Amino acid sequence: MAEIRGDPSSESRADRLCLGHHGDMNEPDHIPMIFLAGPPGAGKTALGTKVCTELNLRFLDFSRPNMPQAIDAERQALETTIKDRSADVIALSWNLQQHAAVLTLTRRSGVVLLLWAHPLDMQARSGHSEPLFTPVKNLETQGGFGRTGSRCREFRRLNRACHETLMLGGVPLGEAAAHLQDYILWIGRQHSKPPAVREGLITWVKDWQQDFGANRPAAEIVVDAMAQYTLHLKSQGASPRRLSEVYDDLNSAGMLVMMYDAPKGKNAERILDLFAGPPWIFAFERKLTDSSSAIARYERNLEGFGRFLQQSGLLRKEE
Repeated sequence: MAEIRGDPSSESRADRLCLGHHGDMNEPDHIPMIFLAGPPGAGKTALGTKVCTELNLRFLDFSRPNMPQAIDAERQALETTIKDRSADVIALSWNLQQHAAVLTLTRRSGVVLLLWAHPLDMQARSGHSEPLFTPVKNLETQGGFGRTGSRCREFRRLNRACHETLMLGGVPLGEAAAHLQDYILWIGRQHSKPPAVREGLITWVKDWQQDFGANRPAAEIVVDAMAQYTLHLKSQGASPRRLSEVYDDLNSAGMLVMMYDAPKGKNAERILDLFAGPPWIFAFERKLTDSSSAIARYERNLEGFGRFLQQSGLLRKEE
């Protein structure tokens, strides 16, 4: 069975399954642009073609032989496609995926999904004679790549660079296409929801209420602002690793504020003022960690959140 890794949302796999078309998939802006990454032989062309035909989406495959081969021409063509929004789903060539700047561009422009099968299968399907993958020395399982095929540096690099990873080892084409279609439709549904829901942070409100007796309106204001901030970071091309750290630190800051000094009642609207600078650094160190690097990261991430609040006008102006 296919497995999706990396989704910060609290929705389960079953919650994503679509019972039918949601909205008009013919509208280009119904979903963000989706970029399919993965090595040759991962199934980008076959799956992208099949699913986009089913959903009536525009598919562009940069791994086709008639596409530009020189990296500068290929990147320019990609940038033009993104600017013109002339495709809904784009399969990235292996050549493009070797450049960090290209992966940053795609993260900034939409959702990047890594398709990954077992390296032995991808190598056989790719038609490449030269090895595409680096096995782990002294690992005897499945050619040195492990049972899932994720034990190689090529997987680690792309898995860190992409928003999510669809593991397709041993999955038949039809089933893999169904999983990809479910994912694209789920993205379409999420795209129209409020920021806190899209970012999977809405559950923090309930958690803070149950754990700290947080005032619900105040918690909702904080979570909405945090979700706007993480969406802003995604639009700037922040990596999944960076976003994971930001999610952790924002949640910690929210818990500390709710625990110690969240205003209630009519003063709930003042809650964001408490995030103008990193809140409760001493309590973060005392209750959550004594790691100097983790403390420095917390300060850095919350300073970024404070700047975002200031620049976006979410902080109250001084009277």
